[in-house]
Amino acid sequence: MSARSSGPRAVVSKAREVIAKARPGATEGRRSLPIRRSPEEIRAYWDDPQLRSAVLRDIPVADASLEVGGDDRDWGRTTTLTLRLSAPVPGMATQTLAGKAVRRLKALCETGEIPSSDFNPSARADAGEADA
Repeated sequence: MSARSSGPRAVVSKAREVIAKARPGATEGRRSLPIRRSPEEIRAYWDDPQLRSAVLRDIPVADASLEVGGDDRDWGRTTTLTLRLSAPVPGMATQTLAGKAVRRLKALCETGEIPSSDFNPSARADAGEADA
């Protein structure tokens, strides 16, 4: 700290900055995307436990719900995924995780698979090896 910023006011200000960054955000997030499938097909993918698990992989979910809306012109049906996390995460991370899950669901419904960088070639020595 410099002589100019070493007073108690500067310390309090820095403490507020750190607390604001570490403060947990909301535990509920909601994101929507249009999916080009019928409501029955979207529900079938979501209701399959194995596929739902793949969509929610690595996301600390306590509860998740799906709403399928009406047609959104030629883009598909507006599909909204609401997540309630088992633990709070910092800042806007809850919304980010909800967005990640709805994008995975969209890819699954429209292409039949969830994109992954697993086994993708790269310059790493361990690229392409399965996790043990």
